[in-house]
Amino acid sequence: MNLIARRLLIAAVLLPAGAWAQAPETSDTDTETSVELQQMTIFGTAEALQRATGSAHLVDEQTLEAFDYADIHRILNVVPGVYVRGEDGYGLRPNIGIRGGNSDRSQKVTLMEDGVLFGPAPYAAPAAYYFPLSQRMTGVEVFKGPAAIQYGPQTIGGAINLLSAPLPDRRAGLLALTGGSDADRSLHARAATPLGDHALQAELVYLGSDGFKTLDGGGDTGFDKAEGLLKYGRELGQGRLVLRVGAATETSDETYLGLTEEDFRSDPTRRYRGSALDEMTWDWHGLRADIEHPLWGGDLHVTAYDHRFDRAWTKFNNFRGADIRDVLANPDTPRNQLFYQGLTGEADTTPGAGDDDLLIGTNDRSFRSSGLQARYVRHLGGRLDHSLRLGLRLHSDRIRRLHDELAYEMVDGQLERNNAPRSITANNTGRANALALWVQDEMVVGRWTIVPGLRMEAVQTEFVDRRAGAKNRNRNVTLLPGIGVSFAQTRSLTWIGGVHRGYSPASPGLSDAEPEDAWNAEAGFRWQGSPVAIELVAFLSDYSNLTGICTFSSGCDDAQLGEQTNAGSVSVAGLETTVSRMQLLTAGLTLQLEASHTWTNGEFDESFDSSNPQFGAVEAGFELPYVPEHRANLLLGLRANRWQADASVTYVSAMRDQAGRGEIPDDSGSDAYTVLDVAGRYQVTPRVDITARVDNLLDEVYVVSRRPFGARPGRPLAARVGVEMRW
Repeated sequence: MNLIARRLLIAAVLLPAGAWAQAPETSDTDTETSVELQQMTIFGTAEALQRATGSAHLVDEQTLEAFDYADIHRILNVVPGVYVRGEDGYGLRPNIGIRGGNSDRSQKVTLMEDGVLFGPAPYAAPAAYYFPLSQRMTGVEVFKGPAAIQYGPQTIGGAINLLSAPLPDRRAGLLALTGGSDADRSLHARAATPLGDHALQAELVYLGSDGFKTLDGGGDTGFDKAEGLLKYGRELGQGRLVLRVGAATETSDETYLGLTEEDFRSDPTRRYRGSALDEMTWDWHGLRADIEHPLWGGDLHVTAYDHRFDRAWTKFNNFRGADIRDVLANPDTPRNQLFYQGLTGEADTTPGAGDDDLLIGTNDRSFRSSGLQARYVRHLGGRLDHSLRLGLRLHSDRIRRLHDELAYEMVDGQLERNNAPRSITANNTGRANALALWVQDEMVVGRWTIVPGLRMEAVQTEFVDRRAGAKNRNRNVTLLPGIGVSFAQTRSLTWIGGVHRGYSPASPGLSDAEPEDAWNAEAGFRWQGSPVAIELVAFLSDYSNLTGICTFSSGCDDAQLGEQTNAGSVSVAGLETTVSRMQLLTAGLTLQLEASHTWTNGEFDESFDSSNPQFGAVEAGFELPYVPEHRANLLLGLRANRWQADASVTYVSAMRDQAGRGEIPDDSGSDAYTVLDVAGRYQVTPRVDITARVDNLLDEVYVVSRRPFGARPGRPLAARVGVEMRW
């Protein structure tokens, strides 16, 4: 811990004054004292944000519209302290981590839409295989520090809250059409109208692409994805009721199979013939009811929700007689050459059941997540100017896994099923029931704001493994205290700090797993001047038990899926810096600059052996996998009366594929990369805009991930144009 603290101090001293960061923007609703029903925000006005005791960031509607990203990874590039790991180039399966948390399937981040958990099973199986389409959103909030105890269950790193379009008070509509490289296409339509005390809004988003990879022998590598949402609102005197019904679907010809190092450097967009049958299909359905009403001098907000998600991913799993990881890492050995040639279709495999059979399985899973939550906010005033916030959530979720595996042969470059019998590789159900209670009291004393809080999580899990004929139940009750403090030294300068106990619930399994547990601290300052805004925050997480949940995407076998590794004591420290500046260049022309930089150091404090391939045989002092030491983003924008031009430059240092120390080998982990995106918009009429965007303008080639099987690329250069109409 002392070594990390020294490094943190050195970084704080040596960091350039122009270190890159995004300064927080502000919205129009002060949710420190009230909650807007349509956009349950974490923070609100400039005054509320300046008073906030934690590090808060908002990717606002202006930034979202400038680039119109469908990939949440690219959206979050501007936020310090957030790490993303690409996989398919489109963000179909996001991997997001905050302040050193494991980014695999975003399982260590609290993910919400308008304040409600949207993960398929955020307690029983927190892997975020479903993620709402970004085009529907009008803002993305990220909150870290002690206030995270409001937004569990994952409370170590922080929370991400997506803001959907609110019901407007007048008729409004939107229609946007785009087309581009690789037959990329999208449609976004929204229409809303008030009807006296009622309001109705319908929204539809469709995305599709033929994909940027080329399958050996020909075939599909793209996707089609659609999401619809219907909102109905009604005024209830001083309160309001909103009902939502939504549905989403995806079919994508995606794979977990990557390339050997040599093949990647030769042709990074190649796909082996062995992945020709790989396809993911899923369907999501959601119901939600919100009611807000004054109560006892405060505001009460109650939400009931029910989400259902079903997915089936048919994909290459492995060879019968060899490990695909070893084949891709050492394809030139005499034995592995035979498997490699069968994988690529260069040679036929052995007729009948043999060691070189390609095992292709379908991971079929169904999820359900439902609950009731309430939030009560009341301003009490008094000598300490109290604002009391209370919260409750009753939640239940479930995952049902049924995985099978079939044997295929490669014959004349085509996959053909042989006569080997179908095998069941996983047949289990995990369930979780949770009660969460939290309380926070914001006290303002002169220029001081003090916010003590306490969260309680009571979780009961059950795991039934039908193949093993075994069942396990586990119960855990955890208290999570925290306190945040801010001091407004001047109207522009505010010092912030806080300490809280963070938590991640244990995964249901046959072993009695322990929750993830860490004490977290942050300290820094926020300068809101004109034309420059700066925020600098140092953070420290002291884990008594860091956990990792096995997923196929991390390289785990079917027998390990859902099982938890207890990694013991871990120390993570870092420094987040943000800077923004607005400069009037000439009459009618404005330059906007926003930048962010994050430095992170995460190390295991004790040695252990793990079957989780991201950990392996760990020694004290090993660095965490897939946590970059440096991550930076620079946004530049020019604004004129009828046009705008924007550029986003993102740099990410190389990340480890597995825990270790020293230099990262060239054929291990992800590459360091710098990616430049540019976008433009021209107003043809007050209601019609022409839009354009180029991703990866410099056509940077880089390995974005090697999990679970081989090197996979970030998206190469891609362009698109579109038209947007509003009324």
